[in-house]
Order: sequence, then structure tokens, then C-alpha cells
Amino acid sequence: MLNNKIIAAFILVFLPGITNVYAGETDELLASQYLRNGEYEQAVVLYEELFEKNPSSPIFYNNLLECYIQLDDLRQAQRTVRSQINRFPQQIRFEVDYGWIQDLADNQRRARRHFENLISDVRKRPENIIALADAFERRGYLDYALDTYQKGRRAFGNDYPLNRRIAQIYEQKGDLDAMMEELVDMLTISEEHHDNAKAILQDKILDDPDFENNNALRRVLLHRVQRDRTQVVYSEMLLWLSIQQKDFNMALNQARALDRRLNSEGKLMLEVGQLSASNGVYDVAIEAFQTIIELGKDSSHYLQAFVGLLDVKYLKVISSYDFKKEDLVPVEDLYRQALDEMGLNNRTIRLLRNLAQMKAFHMGKTDEAIKLLETAIEVRGLPRRVVAECRVELADILVLTGDVWDANLLYALVDRTFRDDPIAHEARFKNARLSYFIGEFEWAKSQLDVLKAATSKLIANDAMKLSLHINDNIGFDKDTRPLKMYARAEKLMFMNNNDAAMLLLDSIVDKFPTHQILDDVLYAKAGIKLSRGKYEEADSLLAFIVEHFPTGLLADEALYKRAEIQEKALNNPTKAMNLYQQLLTDYQGSINSVMARNHFRRLRDTLVN
Repeated sequence: MLNNKIIAAFILVFLPGITNVYAGETDELLASQYLRNGEYEQAVVLYEELFEKNPSSPIFYNNLLECYIQLDDLRQAQRTVRSQINRFPQQIRFEVDYGWIQDLADNQRRARRHFENLISDVRKRPENIIALADAFERRGYLDYALDTYQKGRRAFGNDYPLNRRIAQIYEQKGDLDAMMEELVDMLTISEEHHDNAKAILQDKILDDPDFENNNALRRVLLHRVQRDRTQVVYSEMLLWLSIQQKDFNMALNQARALDRRLNSEGKLMLEVGQLSASNGVYDVAIEAFQTIIELGKDSSHYLQAFVGLLDVKYLKVISSYDFKKEDLVPVEDLYRQALDEMGLNNRTIRLLRNLAQMKAFHMGKTDEAIKLLETAIEVRGLPRRVVAECRVELADILVLTGDVWDANLLYALVDRTFRDDPIAHEARFKNARLSYFIGEFEWAKSQLDVLKAATSKLIANDAMKLSLHINDNIGFDKDTRPLKMYARAEKLMFMNNNDAAMLLLDSIVDKFPTHQILDDVLYAKAGIKLSRGKYEEADSLLAFIVEHFPTGLLADEALYKRAEIQEKALNNPTKAMNLYQQLLTDYQGSINSVMARNHFRRLRDTLVN
């Protein structure tokens, strides 16, 4: 009995409140539903009740105004705004709303006079200026928002910069050059504003599928460089932008000019040369390194440029689809001469490693390559990390010769010795790849999953890519036969045994014609066809991937490779341009999109001229 009395008392005390809350929520949901459905007469009744109970709610206030406007009851809208001005006299947004309602009622002259008075009378404090400009912006009066900010700028100057807010207004107006002018102005205000501006600019140029922001920023920076040569920051930003856009010709020109102004002995040109080389823009890299070498042997960057020049000449030869072993003989001689002249030491060891790689993987001289690296490892006084790099290179060549066991031991030694160093991550990745080659997929994947968090972005990306490849091609049935065959084919390709690899790839197609690994098989076959100069056949295989596996991991790679073949091998610039454009349209998130855009623009300009 006592329990029943307690329950009854609880219901009497608390249930009315619960019921009222529930009813309020129901009215709000119902009003919102009426508004979404365009049933304004039903919505306005509920919003009037809700607003009367809670006049400080911006949702109820704005939705009630929307109902009045849609019902063409602007007189009631004006009364509502007036009541808010009386309730909250410090909130200037309601004053802007009053002028907005006047404007909607075709009282444009009165609205304009009201807005101008608001701007004229606003107290010159940052919070007041921002509140008024925000209110104008919210109701779509962008020019009045700009006028408000300009008044604030005259009052505060650089003590309270408004560039970022003004830039946002210009962006909404579609005036991208004016937006960029504001952001570029921020670069010279202070170091903090410089960093903020650079971060904003980076966001603007990255999220820019039509390249409009990029072009606007370049126009502004070029104009600033020409107009004011005392401000180094504009040239620095133009160099930065060129690198972001992977326009290495422009980047080299800016680096050369900045190096002269800063007396940095080619430091910036060296960086541009290295970036150009890593992106496959070998002619620009060669020009950069040669320019530094011409500064003389006393230049602080001479040796790095000399090593870089030899590396790029080697890379340029092997990047050609139809290169022959004989093409590397002059480059081999240059490496030999350099090593004879400068000797083997910490600064020249990279020359020896690259010479060994060239001999083993591209000239068929594996014994000579192994001997070179074994000699380097025994050199006294070399830093331990340099020796580790030579061991990793030696292990790669042992895999090439089929000596998997010794390669595994060398990779493991480097991994154990250096642990979290990037060289250890590289060794672990290559050991995982070796396990993949021989079909030990679970072990390989366990190592690759750890490497996804590697400090080296390149290793982390490679690890993720190979891990996804293993996951995607084992399938629900856990049938590893197709993947084992493909992994063996990849090992054969690594060992330059393309004939045997092609036979194995063909057998995968015959035995597993519907397996999801087919796009990988076709891509590998296209690579072998390219190495043999069979460009049309390679293009056909890649076209099949793009058409039949458009959502696969290799679709954008295949499309980009097709464009390169048409441009560089088949001399068909129009088709290449169309393929680059297709990649930019269909695969906007592709890592190849920036380079594709640059190729597209260059081909377009060439064809137009």
C-alpha cells in the first residue's frame, strides 16, 4: 500500500512537467515538419506560440520570420523584428533584420539609408564591427559587410587585422583575385599571421578542382613580385606555390632568383632539383644541378649537386620505355670517374650504391654490383647508418639473384639494429615484401600493418598499398592460389625475368578469368609490354582496366599511364590531353591529379599555339 501511495505522489508531482516538455517538443517537431513541407499557415501558428514562450531562440525567431515572408505578411514580420530590437537593444543583428524586411517590402531607399546609418553609427570596437558585418553577411548584404569591415580597417589598421574575414566576403562574391590580395597581405603583418595565411592558402589551392584559386594566387604573387622587389616573402610564396602545383620550371626560376638575392649558394635550387628528380621531371633537375655545379667546387652544395646530377642522368635513361643496356654505359663511366676522383667516403657512398643498383638491375652485372657493396660495407669509419643503407641495397640485389635466405638475414639485421629509424622501416617493408613474394601472406601482412604508422610517409603508403593488395585478393573463400601465382610473377619481374613472369600471368588469366586479381595481372602485363616497346598492346591492356575495373585501386594509375604512353611514346598529344582530362574528372582524389593537370595545361597551351 505504501508503495502505491509513493508512486501516485510521484505521478502527481512530476508527470505534468514531463507531459508539458513532451508537448513542447512535439510542437517544435510538428512546426519544423510543416515548414519543410511548405505548409506555412500551419507552421506560423505553432511558431508564434513557440516564439512567445522563448523569444531568445534564434531558431524560433528565424523560422517565424520565414513563415511571415512566405505568407507575404511583412507587416507582422516588421513587428516581430521591432519587438526583438526592444528586447535586445545591444544585438545589432535585429537592426539589420529591420532593414532587410524594409528591403523585402520594396522600401529599398529606406533600407539603404538604415544600413548606412548603422555603419556610420557603429561603435569603433572590433566586436561591434564584426557583429554588424556578420549580420549583413547572414542576410546576403555582402557589400555592406565589406563597407563595415573597411570602416574597421581604417579604425584598427594592423592592430586588429580583418584580412581573413574580408577575404571570405570576396570569396562569396566570386572575386578570387581580391580574396587572394587580402590573404597575401596577411603574410607581411606578423609571423603568426604569415603562418595562418599560408595554412589558409594551402587549403584554398588543395580544394580547387577547377584550379581557379591557384591561378588567382599566382596572378597576385606575380604582380607583387614585379611591383615590390624589396619583399622577399612574395618570391618565397611564388616558389612555394610552384612546388605545390608541381610546376618545377617556374619553381626553378624562382629558386634561382631567390638564391641570388639571399646569397644562399644554390640551396633553393638544390631543393627544387631534388624535388624535380623525385617527381620524374628530370630535365629541370639536370638544369638545377648543373647550375649549382657551375658555381664552382668551393660551393657548399657542389658535391650534393654533382651526386644528384649523376643520379638524375641514370634515372632519365631507365625511365625511357625503350632504353637499352648500352645507353647506360656513358652514365656508368661518369660514376666510375667520380668515384676515382673523389674516393669512397660518407659523402660519396650514394654514388657507389646507385652504381651498384644500375649494374645489377639494368646492366646484368650482379657480381660486380655485389662486390662494390661488400667493399663499401668493409670501409672503416663509415657511419653505421650508411653501412645499413649499403646492406639494404645488397639485400635487394640478393633477391634479384634468387638468394632469398641471405637477403632475409640482411633485412632483419638492419631492422633489429635501428628499430624505429626510417632505414629500419625500409628494411622491414622489403622483408615483408620478400615474405609476400614467397607466399607467406599472413606474416607479410602482420609486418605491413605495423608499418602503416611508419614515420616515413613513403614507406607507410607502400605498406598500406601492399596490405590492401593482399586483403583484396585473398577473398572470402580464402583461396590464395591466384595471389600466390601473382606474387611469384612479381618476384620474377623483380628479378628481370619477364618471359617467365608473362607466362605465369597468362596462366592466371586462363585459370581464374573472373578473379578480382585480374586488374593487377593486366597492369603487370602492360608494364612488361612497355619495357619491350609494345606501346599499343600496353595501352590496350590499360584501357581494359579503366573500362572494366573503374572503381579498382589501379584504375586511376592505368588512366594516367595511358595518357603518358599517348604523350611520350605514341606522340598523340590530343588523345593524351583527353585522357588527362578524364582522370581529373573521374578521379579527383588521385595522387596523379596534380601532375595530370600540369600535363593537360601544357598540352592544351601547345595545341592552341
